[in-house]
Amino acid sequence: MSRFAIGERVDSASDGHEGGIVCAVFPTVDGNFRYAVDMEGYGALQFFNEEKLVVHLDPFSPQPAGAGS
Repeated sequence: MSRFAIGERVDSASDGHEGGIVCAVFPTVDGNFRYAVDMEGYGALQFFNEEKLVVHLDPFSPQPAGAGS
């Protein structure tokens, strides 16, 4: 099962944590996943291996109870 879903906001683990939205998920022949991400400000899709992406953290979204303690 893939770590990220279509429509989910993600950040690149490198490149200064630029963000985007997952547009497609592709399984690889070795059992991993690659993601097509519409990166904000580029106007084109970029493709990433799963380990190159992290969950986008929105500083304005409510935190779950107990978070940050």
